[in-house]
Amino acid sequence: MNKCDIIIPIYNAYDCVIECIDSVIKNTTFDGTILYLIDDKSPDDRILPLLKKYQKKYKFIKVIENEENLGFVGSVNKGMKVSKHDVVLLNSDTEVTPHWLEKIIKCAYSEKMIATVTPLSNNATLVSMPNGLQANELPENMTLNEYSNLVELSAYNKNFQLPTAHGFCMFIKREVLDLVGYFDEETFGKGYGEENDFSFRCLDYGYKNILCDNTIIYHKEKQSFSEKRDELIKQNLKKLHERYPIYSRRIELWCENFPIKMICENIDYQIELHNRKNILILIHDWTDVNNNVGGTTLHVLDLINSMRNEYNFHVLAPANGIYMLTSYFKDKEKVTKFPAVENCNLFGYYNSEYRKMIEDIIIGFRIDFIHIHHMICHFFDVIDVAEQYKIKRMITLHDFYCLCPTINMLYKMEKYCPRLEEKNCKECLVYKTGLKNNVIPLWHRQWNEFLKKFDKIVVPSVSTKEEINSIYSDINIEVIEHGINIEKTDYLSSIDDKDTYNVAFVGVMSVHKGGKILLDLLKKSTDKKIVFHLFGTTEFEELEHNRKNYIYHGKYKREELPKLLAENNINLVCSFSIWAETYSYTLTEEIASGVPVLSFDVGAVAQRLKASKCGYIIKLDSNTDEIMKKIEDIFNNKIEYQKIINNIKNYKIKSVKEMSNDYRKIYNITDKITINENNANYLKMIIKENYQVKESVNNAETTWILNSLKWKIVSKIKVPNAIKKVVKKVVR
Repeated sequence: MNKCDIIIPIYNAYDCVIECIDSVIKNTTFDGTILYLIDDKSPDDRILPLLKKYQKKYKFIKVIENEENLGFVGSVNKGMKVSKHDVVLLNSDTEVTPHWLEKIIKCAYSEKMIATVTPLSNNATLVSMPNGLQANELPENMTLNEYSNLVELSAYNKNFQLPTAHGFCMFIKREVLDLVGYFDEETFGKGYGEENDFSFRCLDYGYKNILCDNTIIYHKEKQSFSEKRDELIKQNLKKLHERYPIYSRRIELWCENFPIKMICENIDYQIELHNRKNILILIHDWTDVNNNVGGTTLHVLDLINSMRNEYNFHVLAPANGIYMLTSYFKDKEKVTKFPAVENCNLFGYYNSEYRKMIEDIIIGFRIDFIHIHHMICHFFDVIDVAEQYKIKRMITLHDFYCLCPTINMLYKMEKYCPRLEEKNCKECLVYKTGLKNNVIPLWHRQWNEFLKKFDKIVVPSVSTKEEINSIYSDINIEVIEHGINIEKTDYLSSIDDKDTYNVAFVGVMSVHKGGKILLDLLKKSTDKKIVFHLFGTTEFEELEHNRKNYIYHGKYKREELPKLLAENNINLVCSFSIWAETYSYTLTEEIASGVPVLSFDVGAVAQRLKASKCGYIIKLDSNTDEIMKKIEDIFNNKIEYQKIINNIKNYKIKSVKEMSNDYRKIYNITDKITINENNANYLKMIIKENYQVKESVNNAETTWILNSLKWKIVSKIKVPNAIKKVVKKVVR
């Protein structure tokens, strides 16, 4: 290996000097290497004795004492002239890491015409990590040596070219010094801008300034040469611009393109993954997540927000024709793109490209646990990969996709399928999807085998468990009710001394949500004491206009519902979905608003109302006359109504915290995956390929599900910036 001397100019900063020298001694192999310690006439009278003490103890240390203060430029020039070898200029406010010099030298001689090499740092503008072009603190969750190991494993080991070296730690070949000369002491005085000038002279000679991306040096900065710093920068920056008119633009272009962005991204991910347990979540919809009202999406977001201080969550979902992995760390979020996979089947079960993506994610992101929330646009390969890598896995079944690919269990979109004695699945599939074959038996076999491979299967209600177990009797299902953060209001409906009664429908009023029932009620209602209200949207134009016994309020925000129900003196909410909802956030919101609910006797809504006694039940096949009579009977029985109001008053709503505690017990991950060469290489590949993935349109195979009104009805449970100029910062 070529000999390389280390030159440290020193001016005060006693404690930092000790830390710097000790780190160099500890982490450097001194095989002919000389460590030059240059005291630049430090006013601190402890400095020179300290340096001489080091010199006396170590034969490879030589102390140079300046008779007058020369500044950084004069001091390093003095050292470079004394040395006969390659040199590394090292600030005294740095700490080096294991094998730093060997790695830098190897990088310098990896190709011809490399003049300078600069390693990564936490605080060195162009080479700052993980947030580029700014100062960074060292990661809180690791030591400097751990950080160094992480950086080395994460390195692309590619010679990224820099527009200028950075003088905090700057390797220079001796042949370059002999040709280009030393730093321009006459122009740049005691410091700031000299290494930039030198770097551009090297470029003129056809040399390169290279980044060493497998080495990181801790840089405290502003510990040395701090006197008159701002004034020196201002003066020398002006000189530099006059000498190199294109200097600013070259730096700006480099920053705009920021060719080392993927290094920053890679290291940032690795920092966040370090010493943290990582949970992979699969879901069908993660678009505009903070405004998404889909029940499954809301549930997952609640889990993440309540536990992201303990776990890293990585959410994989289809979006715009590709897959997006959104990573939720303790205090930041990051997105990685993966390309779409080829799938010619409307309902594919296995896909080798998808399997490879899952494997890459598991290894690269060090996944400890897999939690599936929906399998639309996902493939069964995930469970096999999880088994292969011995990763625990669970699935929460939020709907009936595992029973039928059309999800909602409505026969020809008219009647609830499980209660029909006579039905033809083939005809229903043709009507709903265009499929000409009855795929349901195969669907059940595939799903049954798939579900058997999970460590835990969870549903949000007993009725959902019963429905799924009616098809898959050999799988164990646990019920964990959803939690919601909602305050119960002071408003408790009353029907005492009422001249009129107000009945509300809430949500998307389609045929299958009760829209047609509401229309029929308005036509047949002769009781002027009953006024109907709709809070939400509708597919029926007639329901968008007020009439004497009906008020259309239109779309509302989730948090507005309690206030709206109270302001309009709502006495009853009708929930007339004709399929079995698996939970219903809307029901919780309505009860929290102090209003009883009338529901068909189907699904989780009916089951929850029976258990809580916070509302009323009516047969699923009830006609409009029977429904109207039920509503009238409710208002005529004031004693029973008041009992229900009292039940609502005493009803305890399960919180997100309580729900999270249930899942926390399941997540109980004992072993976590730590960084190694294998998972580091996978993540490097993922980050690099991320920049090549382009978004497009949704996959044709699933567009009908994700974008159709049918899907929206089922799934909606209701509820480049300009780069700042950094020229000034680049100058030391």
